[in-house]
Order: sequence, then structure tokens, then C-alpha cells
Amino acid sequence: MLAYLAAALPACTSAAARLVAVQCALRADSGGRVLLSAGIARSMRLGHLPVIWDELEQAAWLRPASSVQGARRFDLLDSAVLTQVPGRQARAQAADWALRQTCRPTVRRQRAVARLVALQVAAHTDDQGRGSIEAVHLTRTAGLSSVAVATLLDRLAMAGALGHWRLDTATDEIYWASGGRGGVVG
Repeated sequence: MLAYLAAALPACTSAAARLVAVQCALRADSGGRVLLSAGIARSMRLGHLPVIWDELEQAAWLRPASSVQGARRFDLLDSAVLTQVPGRQARAQAADWALRQTCRPTVRRQRAVARLVALQVAAHTDDQGRGSIEAVHLTRTAGLSSVAVATLLDRLAMAGALGHWRLDTATDEIYWASGGRGGVVG
């Protein structure tokens, strides 16, 4: 979903808007309607920022619909997003997993851009806490430069969300290890 959204959203889309878009895309019903509870918005630590919703609306990606008490409703305008993942139950599980990854104690106090990179890292980490991704793929899905990604990976390592990482300049692949199950996949 992160790769799809990297292509579907404008390159200038903020990390906060990308995190919201992930949740909206994964929580949408078959008609492209999304209901985000106040609890989910609170957990994301982004829901109070109206500029995020405006950004996705200006990108013609979603449109606000009539809200209900304690929740926000939206209509996704990108109907192709619903074809990018398996059925509704699998999308709901992925939405929950993504939310938990960005709310882990080592990540939740980080800025939205660091949480977006942490989510991408977690999505490419195996059960042993090791992973890799092409640098260009990580920079594109996060909407960042390679220098900014390196800085964020260092910040995540200092916060304990990542054990260590390295860039293989021959292959342009970023490799990491969490140093245990409590790190990236915890």
C-alpha cells in the first residue's frame, strides 16, 4: 500500500498525510467509504491537524462526507486503491498492524516523517528482525531525499526502534537489523 500511495499521491504530500492515507486506504469499505473513529485519529497523533485532511482533499484523493459523532467520514476518490490489497478483512488487519507499528513506544513520539520511515522499515523486516529495501524505493515512498532518510534511520536507531543499518553503495540497498524482536517488529 505504501508503494501504491507513493505513486498515487503527489510527490509533495507530507509524511503525516501519507500516514493518514495508509489508514484510510486500508480501512475503506468496498465502496471507497472510510469511517475513522476519534480513537484511531488520536492514536495516530495526527487527526487534530486539519491541514492533513485539506492536503489529501486538494490532491483529489479523498472528500469529506457527513461525519457521525466521534468519527470522521470520507469518500476515497481514488477507486484503484481498493484493488491494491486483498479483501476487507485483510485490509483491516493491515490497518491495525500499521497503526501499532507507528504507535510503538520507540516510535510514537517521533515526528510523522520518522514514523512513516519506521512503518516502511517494519513492512520490510522479517521475523528475525532483519530487513532490506532499495534506497530509491524508501525515498520515494517516504517522499524524502536520501540524506533525509539516512538522518531518520539514525534517529530511529538512537531511539531504539532500529538496531543498526547500513547502505550498500554497490547495490543501493539499505540493510538493517533490530538486534532482537523488541526493535522493528516488536
